Amino acid sequence: MDLSNENIIHVKNGDVEYLQFRELLKYSDRLVHCYSLKPLQFSDKNPEAPSNYKKICTALGIDDKNIIKSAQKHTNVVKDIKEYTNEKFEYVDGFITKRKNIPLVTKYADCTPIILYDKNQNIIGNVHSGWRGTLQRISQKAVELMSKNYNSNLKDIIVCIGPCIKQCHFQVEEDFIKQFEKEFGNVEKYYKIGEVIEGKQKYYFDTTSLIIDYLTEIGIKPENIFDSKICSVCNSDKMYSYRAEKEKADRNMNIVELWGRT
Repeated sequence: MDLSNENIIHVKNGDVEYLQFRELLKYSDRLVHCYSLKPLQFSDKNPEAPSNYKKICTALGIDDKNIIKSAQKHTNVVKDIKEYTNEKFEYVDGFITKRKNIPLVTKYADCTPIILYDKNQNIIGNVHSGWRGTLQRISQKAVELMSKNYNSNLKDIIVCIGPCIKQCHFQVEEDFIKQFEKEFGNVEKYYKIGEVIEGKQKYYFDTTSLIIDYLTEIGIKPENIFDSKICSVCNSDKMYSYRAEKEKADRNMNIVELWGRT
């Protein structure tokens, strides 16, 4: 099944499949990006991951030797990459950089992938926002770091939200709702009331809409936000989903790089 829509292009490049944002392809002379699809596997524990990085980077026309990635512990920590390093970044869940030829990578199995691009200052970001990261406003922290370190104007930043678990499948309970109410106040607009199971009230929460709202509240233009509109659970035949596959789920990979002379 082709996952292309008004914001996304589904690319089949030989035996490699991935998604790209139509908006970011307008700047293909400056950056390259994609969100990987099955069967490529990128879990840090998977011995095939290194060869898969090489395979997808070859398809994109970039070098896999300078990849920056982290262990992703659902923090709100965003790192500004000034030069290539082989540091493991144990407690980092987002990156920004103005350096060219350094691919920024984050990994997924239902969490929200977010690519940031300042089209005027030519700065990129790659953010892993699970529900804990969303609660801690990690994408907001990333754009604020772009503004602080490089004088980015938030009105110039493009935000691309990749495939993730959408409201149709993100079932939560009362304790989850209370955590978000503590941080954001009334969040009633972001959930639908579900069934009662074993005496517990269930809710279906829309993290994508919440992310969009708090980014627009700090100055990101709504017209610069592009949602893939793809649910990772609904499309678990094409991408890894922990909610659908449990422990068997491997990881998809989100990559973005500025290219050209440094």
